[in-house]
Parts: sequence; structure tokens; C-alpha cells
Amino acid sequence: MNKTLLLGLGNDLYGDDGIGIKIIQALKKEVEDTPNRNSHLFQNVDLEACSLTGISLLEIISGYDNLIIVDTIKRENPETGKFYILDGSDLRHIPGPSPHYVSIPQSIDIGKQIGLHVPSNIKIVAVEAKSLYNLGEGLTPEIEKSIPEIITLIKKMLSGDRYNENKRSTGT
Repeated sequence: MNKTLLLGLGNDLYGDDGIGIKIIQALKKEVEDTPNRNSHLFQNVDLEACSLTGISLLEIISGYDNLIIVDTIKRENPETGKFYILDGSDLRHIPGPSPHYVSIPQSIDIGKQIGLHVPSNIKIVAVEAKSLYNLGEGLTPEIEKSIPEIITLIKKMLSGDRYNENKRSTGT
């Protein structure tokens, strides 16, 4: 039976970087408030919010067949709230800024090498953000406005409904 992890990454203390965590919180609340409405979508899905990075994620993602990550993406001139659906192969295999940091693809490779069951199907919902480093500001209105559309997209992904994987979502 396929197991899926929906992983919201980020840090809710640093502005828009908290979007992944906020999405997981919203979905958990929805599942708790209306357990029968979406029970088929979340039958083999675990919802996890996390501020870890690199190899630390191995413990969290091990044991899953599918991984959907929700996280911010930093761009030079961001369109705050716009989001992209990326495939795991879109992630770069470049090393991080220090030998203590490894990328998600590197973590997956390490997991495979040491015999862990790591996800083979990876999707990323990458949300453009501009306020990533301002302590204590919370989400910007543009990011808040994109939450319902991101949640709808995630439900489509979980249900197997056709969604446009190349969609560079409006976020508006």
C-alpha cells in the first residue's frame, strides 16, 4: 500500500517562510473538523510540519513511497503567493553552503545508499515569497491569499485528479 507524506517545511517565525507549516496546520484542522468529508484523500497520508533541513529530514521521510513538500522558493523578483508544482528531478543536487548541510536529493541518495526506504515519487509545491528573513512578522497578505488555492491543488494531487503539473499557478 502506497504511503504518502505531505511535508510542510519552513519556519513560522520568519515571515512567509512559514507557509509550509501553515498549510499543514490548515489541513490538519480541516481533517479534524470534517473527518468524513476528506477521509478518502488522507487515508494513507501523513501530515507533518517541520523546520528541519538536509540530512535531518531522512528520519522523517523514511518509510514513505510518495513525498509532497510545501515550501517557499526564493526568486530575485518574487511574485509573492505565486506557486509552482515541481518534480523531485527539478531539485538541484548541488551541495549546501557548508559540509553540514545536504540538499533533499542528496539526502534521498544517502538514504538509498544506507538501505532506507525513501520516497521515489517527489513533488514540490514551491511558493514564491519575499518576506523570508524578518523575524516575527507572520505571513504577508499575498501569501495568506494563496492558501485556499494551494490546499485545493494538494487535494487534487492526493486524489489522483489530473492537475497541470506544469502549471505556474496564479496564486491570485
